[in-house]
Amino acid sequence: MHDRGHRMTTQTATRAAPRARILPAAPPRRYLVPATLAVAFLVTSAVAQAVTPFIRQDDWPFLLPDGTQGVLPPAYYNSSEGRWLNTLWWQLIGQHGTPTTAAMTYAVGYLALVAGVWRVLHLSGVRPRPVADVLLGVALYASSVWVQLVYWPGALTPSVLVGAAAVWLLPWAVRSRARLGLWLLVAESAAVMTYPPVGVVLLVVTVVCLRDAPWRRVLAVVVAWVAAFAVGVGISYTLNLVLNGHFGLEFPAWRQSNPLTSVGALVTNTGRWLSAVGQMWSAQWWVAAVALVAVVLGWRDAVVRPRLQRVLLAFAVACGLDAAQTLATGIVTEARGQLWTWLLAVVPAALLLLDRRGERHPREDAPGVRRLTTEHVATALLAVLAVAGVLSWRSDIGAHQATRLQFAAIAEQATAHAPGTDMATVVMYQDPALKHTRDGRLIASTLVMAVRQQTGGILPRWCRGDECAELAARAPTGPVIRLDSPAGFSHVMGIVVPTPPLWVSAPPVG
Repeated sequence: MHDRGHRMTTQTATRAAPRARILPAAPPRRYLVPATLAVAFLVTSAVAQAVTPFIRQDDWPFLLPDGTQGVLPPAYYNSSEGRWLNTLWWQLIGQHGTPTTAAMTYAVGYLALVAGVWRVLHLSGVRPRPVADVLLGVALYASSVWVQLVYWPGALTPSVLVGAAAVWLLPWAVRSRARLGLWLLVAESAAVMTYPPVGVVLLVVTVVCLRDAPWRRVLAVVVAWVAAFAVGVGISYTLNLVLNGHFGLEFPAWRQSNPLTSVGALVTNTGRWLSAVGQMWSAQWWVAAVALVAVVLGWRDAVVRPRLQRVLLAFAVACGLDAAQTLATGIVTEARGQLWTWLLAVVPAALLLLDRRGERHPREDAPGVRRLTTEHVATALLAVLAVAGVLSWRSDIGAHQATRLQFAAIAEQATAHAPGTDMATVVMYQDPALKHTRDGRLIASTLVMAVRQQTGGILPRWCRGDECAELAARAPTGPVIRLDSPAGFSHVMGIVVPTPPLWVSAPPVG
């Protein structure tokens, strides 16, 4: 009997060895991460924005030298928004580059930020199988919020670089309280002086990195983060006092600020915040649905619940800070600035993939519920986020690229001239019903900069008198119209500003 048992054991072992060699091995993460992000960079059409960028009109101040005609000085944003690091970046790098170099730098910084967040999740115990891991990486990258920011590479690159550097240093910082405190102070103070507000992302990732640390430590980190936020605000306000002669921010009229000076102001500001929150989540209802499913499943799971509770605290702080800002100033943060909303779905779904090898009491399925493992559900949720996110990127970038090509063709046609001859004066006409609207001004200024790019710095002017009348009458014939003088000895090239595309007035998603 002993020999038979021994033989059976030996035979089993000898058969298992070759089988183990035949089964495909999971690719090492050092290959999986860059390969996944490279694919995401391609399938989202981010490569098109990086190589041939569409630039929003208010990003040009951070791409052109100081004093350039037709653009605001970058210092304007220090006084009104406290973007001191954005201005420093422009002084040292931005004004010396091109739109393409700015877009490429932004793309690399964003890739580094996503890779860093992915790494923190992995170090924190989220170590799924390769398929789920790939979906997690794509879901992290294809945020329907971040895609709305890629058209400001000149101004917003410092934010992603601060975020990327901070996230990669985070695992080193959490090894001691002193280093974590220093990290919070430097990273959050720097984040406050950039846009978009990446500091909220850093808070969420920090809490994830703490794993299931005692609540006392988590609360201490939250308090330290709020204190670092206050330090950053104080530095920004002090710089404004020293260099601009006022302490605080001077909000432009278009922001419609409403300082909290009365009960009426409180009611008005509360209404503004609730309206903005409602519009934001109605536009991204599918993200909210994924987040809700992930939170419910995580709360029912004894392994995930402690981690989930700590992360939800970080999201509550982010939401509370946004509400406090609106209640105090009346200014609503646009949906594209709410970077934490996408993570509200991705992080809880990722936590469902926590490594369970040390779990003593596996979770039991609820009676009457189909026996799908938590891993399968989490993978499905990440698949929804990844696919929908990729589609949102392709749609958004595709629409902007179409406008870029349209405006470039108009500018090229309007400025074309025979070799050895001077370029004709370029004038612009816009439907009076649109000219003084937000959408009309935005699209007209975008076309102005397209002409400037084509001419190497020469700006078109608005039409006058009879020019406007003739352009209005001939507008149906096309966007570029030659206007000859009455004597026929000279001419100008007229441009009819196209109707604003849908992306101008469409509510932001995310």
